Amino acid sequence: MSVKGTWSIILFALAIIIGAVVFFQNQQASGTEKKNVKQDTNYKNVEIVTLVNDGKFMRYAVNYPLFHQKELDDKIQSYANSALEHFKKTFSEAKDIDENKRFELNIDYDMVHYAKQSVAIHFTTYTYTGQQSGTTNHLTINFDFQKKNFLDTKDLFLPKTNYLKKLSYITYTELRKDKTLSKDQPLLQKGTAPTAQNFSQFALKEKYVEFYFPASQVAAEDLGSQTLAIKKTLLKDILKPEYMNKTKNKNEIKEPPPKRKAVKLPQKSKLDPNKKAIALTFDDGPNPATTTKILDALKVNKGHATFFVLGSRVQYYPGMLADILKGGNEIGNHSYNHPLLTRLPLKQAVKQVEDTQQLIEKASGYTPTHFRPPYGGTNQDINQAVDMKVSLWDVDPEDWKIRNSQQITSHVLSHAADGRTVLMHDIYDSSARAAVKIIHELTKQGYQLVTVSELEQLKKERIEQTPVQ
Repeated sequence: MSVKGTWSIILFALAIIIGAVVFFQNQQASGTEKKNVKQDTNYKNVEIVTLVNDGKFMRYAVNYPLFHQKELDDKIQSYANSALEHFKKTFSEAKDIDENKRFELNIDYDMVHYAKQSVAIHFTTYTYTGQQSGTTNHLTINFDFQKKNFLDTKDLFLPKTNYLKKLSYITYTELRKDKTLSKDQPLLQKGTAPTAQNFSQFALKEKYVEFYFPASQVAAEDLGSQTLAIKKTLLKDILKPEYMNKTKNKNEIKEPPPKRKAVKLPQKSKLDPNKKAIALTFDDGPNPATTTKILDALKVNKGHATFFVLGSRVQYYPGMLADILKGGNEIGNHSYNHPLLTRLPLKQAVKQVEDTQQLIEKASGYTPTHFRPPYGGTNQDINQAVDMKVSLWDVDPEDWKIRNSQQITSHVLSHAADGRTVLMHDIYDSSARAAVKIIHELTKQGYQLVTVSELEQLKKERIEQTPVQ
């Protein structure tokens, strides 16, 4: 063999070796994809596709369902493949690759609903491409099996119905009950305004239509995304009948209860800003024997009041909170066992309020927004740590000391005036008997009997309707 031929063979062998080394290094860097398809054990006719790659500098795990329904499967595969291809392209174009900052893609899904009528799949995609932190994106796909089409929000509702206005009203009213969300009212109002974009992410479920709000839409970004499930019965006058059908919309497995739900239409305010109003408040309860008398009188006279409860008494009578709320009344926080908070270390003072808050929420599902310090004793440090509205009073008949229903009644009626807050206690029989008379007489005098929150709202409305000079 000639020298030239020998060198050709050597160079060819070297090229093969170098190519193999490069191929092996690339395989180490980017890894090898493994694909697995298996039957979903919860849902018949559904397969789960899993794509996994665990390379040295990049990894991914992609999961998605297949329904053997062409339009739906095509869309799901297109979504997953598009995200994966974009991730691979970003990795291939990256200049600085660090093993300690391995590129990562994770696509997972939750079968929110699966029934004869429709399916709702919620995808969560996490991507990390070497930056300081990864990004998370969400997508919900709703598909109607009977009509063989994808569903937008407008497709759920009857034509010529102002469904966005109703969704906006229910959502805003429900979310503002959460004190953490209600801190930024302008953002909450903007994020729940009646626009198609605000309500574009949803899942049509068995008993609910659940809406998803991305981080920073209705609350500060650090609070994360928010959800609200609206019971279908609240929308029965505007929701299409096929999505109300119990048989066709019954999920194949039991759906877990939603984290936050609206099951009752919020009542529109019946308060008249041009009519005088007064807030009756009752401390230290609840007490079934006496609180019930006050609740009955409020119901007869179509009035509301605020009950500042003690955590220690909520433990004994948790069922009373539902009775209070049922009549449109308000519950406030009055500490656990009524100490003078300013004499306690700050940590203990805050614990008095936080423990009571937890007891109230556990017993009723209601989150108080107002806090009344025992004896009115508080300071700036306590107020900042508690982070609730502090509610004091204008009229104090000292019913805890007098225990004479006639004297209590006379004092309150003689000091009553528009916009005032009255302090009483619902644990004494003398106070309860006085309260019944006071409620009747103030109603007779033309007062609106309102909660502390309603009085605040009424005062705000009066300011807003006052013409600028």
